[in-house]
Amino acid sequence: MPSLISLFRPSLLAVAIAFAPLPLLAQSASDSAATVDDVREYALPAAPLATTLNRIAAEAGLVLSIDPALTRERMAQPVQGRFDGQGALREALRGTGLELRQANPGSYSVQPAPTDAMALPDVTVTASEPLVEGSEDSGYRTTTARNVGALGGMALQDAPYSISVVSSDMLRNTQTTSTDEVFKRNPFTQLYSPKNAGYASAVAIRGFSDAGNLSIANDGLRFSTGYDSGNFVEEMEQIEVLTGLSGFLYGPASPGGLVNYVLKRPTYERYNSVTLGNAGGENYYLHGDFGGKVDDQGIFAYRLNMLTQDGETAIDMQKRRRQMISLALDWNVSDDLLIQFDASHKENETHGLTSYWFVADGSRRPSASDLDNDKLYSQRWAISDSEHDRVGSRFNWRLSDVFTLRGALAYAEYTDEYVYTGPTIDASTPTGTYAQPLYAFAPVDNEETSANLFLDSVFQTGPLGHKLTVGYQGSSLRTKQHTDHVPFGFQWNSVVGNVPIGEAPQVGKPAYNIGNSSKHLSATSDLSSVLIGDVITFNPQWSTILGVVHSKIETFSNDFVYGTGVTEYEKSETSPNVSLIYKPVPWLTTYASYIEGLEAGGSTSVFPGGPTVSLPPEVSEQYEIGAKALWGDALFTVALFNIDKPNYITNFVYTPNGRQENTGIEFGVTGKVTPALTLVGGLTLLDASVNNSSVAANNGNKPTNVASKLAKLYAEYDVASAPGFAVTGGAYYTGKQYSDAENQYSLSSFTTFDLGARYRMPVAGNTLTLRANVSNLTDKEYWLNSHYLGDPRTLTFSGQLEF
Repeated sequence: MPSLISLFRPSLLAVAIAFAPLPLLAQSASDSAATVDDVREYALPAAPLATTLNRIAAEAGLVLSIDPALTRERMAQPVQGRFDGQGALREALRGTGLELRQANPGSYSVQPAPTDAMALPDVTVTASEPLVEGSEDSGYRTTTARNVGALGGMALQDAPYSISVVSSDMLRNTQTTSTDEVFKRNPFTQLYSPKNAGYASAVAIRGFSDAGNLSIANDGLRFSTGYDSGNFVEEMEQIEVLTGLSGFLYGPASPGGLVNYVLKRPTYERYNSVTLGNAGGENYYLHGDFGGKVDDQGIFAYRLNMLTQDGETAIDMQKRRRQMISLALDWNVSDDLLIQFDASHKENETHGLTSYWFVADGSRRPSASDLDNDKLYSQRWAISDSEHDRVGSRFNWRLSDVFTLRGALAYAEYTDEYVYTGPTIDASTPTGTYAQPLYAFAPVDNEETSANLFLDSVFQTGPLGHKLTVGYQGSSLRTKQHTDHVPFGFQWNSVVGNVPIGEAPQVGKPAYNIGNSSKHLSATSDLSSVLIGDVITFNPQWSTILGVVHSKIETFSNDFVYGTGVTEYEKSETSPNVSLIYKPVPWLTTYASYIEGLEAGGSTSVFPGGPTVSLPPEVSEQYEIGAKALWGDALFTVALFNIDKPNYITNFVYTPNGRQENTGIEFGVTGKVTPALTLVGGLTLLDASVNNSSVAANNGNKPTNVASKLAKLYAEYDVASAPGFAVTGGAYYTGKQYSDAENQYSLSSFTTFDLGARYRMPVAGNTLTLRANVSNLTDKEYWLNSHYLGDPRTLTFSGQLEF
């Protein structure tokens, strides 16, 4: 795709960034100051009214007089988006019964809104409250990303990165109980392995796949992919999916993308919700969500989420069990200081893991139609079991009119246990049969600490507005294993011998015994970054983000199980971020960006299930141009990108193999395209190729398990003749994929459909919402990729009572 690649030449981007600001700087200082009008990004949550008003006034340089008697016990509305100082103050006052009045230029007061009735001519007046962002009524369109890494909250439309946001309303209305469903609907992500397979988060994004390739953050704090088994969607306010490199924003990370989980925060009005549902098969769950103020003044507020789930899934003999209690607290210490706390305990267990198929020779791969997608081709005693505990705190402290200090710290402990039997077809299995080798591992203990600290300063230098950020972010992982980590003598042997394709015999668990020896430190990983970045505003049309981050990765592994010894790596890299943003009109944002990123090198093994060796860290780079348009009540986005990174191949063994260059385009839409019709979806077109391969014949080939085309669309239609009733559904297309590095064997494209409905009605002064959905409506049988079958047709349903 030479025409696309040429758009990303570094020289063109450098010229654009170097010369675009010149005509802007040529303007007189007085003209520039007049046009800037102190317009800035706001991402303020609901909070005590005085706190929000004082913060806005200080940042905007306005003199504000407040009578404490008026603001006491009143809460400010969330302030999200781009406003001048007056506009932000009015947004915070919305619905409080108070209004902003101007005394002198730059001087304002807060007064009760007039209530006297006036005689008016006969007219029809229509008024409505602004829609809550991310809500069902807004078409799930979100205006703000809570965390754009080190930059903090930003207006989604103006962030020069490809970010899609899934709101809590959409999670509820789609009955999402796993991130699998988030990735299934997202047009930029291709699900690689289901959660019920027991692996860490795995998706293909922008052409990069493999288990554990997805980078994870919680409220901007980085964690390892292994931590992701402790992220439950039921405790999330929204899920932010950033596609592409994020080195400057989050430090060392995969070039494919990063998911930031935003935890639910306390509500300042009482909220109670109980949901009873079925996640498919006989798998039922009960979820409670409660929030409110602790004291009358709203100095303290809470949010409590509890979940219990258990039962057999839509796959025969597979059982899924989850338990959660999650608490969040807000402490409004003063008008300038907010401290937040959170803690949780979670248990996540799957018995009868979704089968991972290893087919060494693509010619022997069975057709998906010859297998049953609701049958278990592993053993019912094969398990993935984890237990997570987390505590964390964050703060935001306005030090002065110029400086704000923000930081966060979290600590997590979790234990994983994994036993797996995988259908295998290789040279040793007779034609028409498969084996089920055993892969069993003793429980592994993990400890993770993640922290960040940023100092923001907002100031002017002549006609230029600045938001300058300096700071640090880092994470540390410690892993302990038993010395008898694997059952030698049982490991790698088939528990069923060789059985005909299509049959799925169940046998007793082998009589091995592991996890009884002492534990020792087996691996560490330390990531750290220091950075400086500046969001520079030239005028309402032009701005830029310039930044540089110095990242460091230190890894250590001690393979005392197999006796292969110690491996250590230490690598640091200074990486730039350059973004130019142009808004020709308020509803349209265009941008061009260049970003580099350092990533950990993963690990490889000499043979399947054998000893692992750490690989050195690597550096990737990305060019991207894009546009975001707010058209009516929908947000439309397009991004054209080029990424170059080291390539690896995986057939159990993770092996470096040349470099991979991916060029593609992403198009997305979220919102109401008509008052009754909501659309969320888009498409990805990708040209990915492997270069400098160790096998010359493979140069120019497509990477494995990566589709060149994705097209997905979720829709809701509100039926006007039946208030509260909506029809829901979706269509999800994944293009052809190659299952081998030689590109001799491919997997057919597939399309699945969902169909559902929702009905909301009042019950005794409360609200009851009934939901139902059938996924894979036609019961399509297909290979998700070269290792997993697609899910069977599944009915889910739920009832939610809000009171």
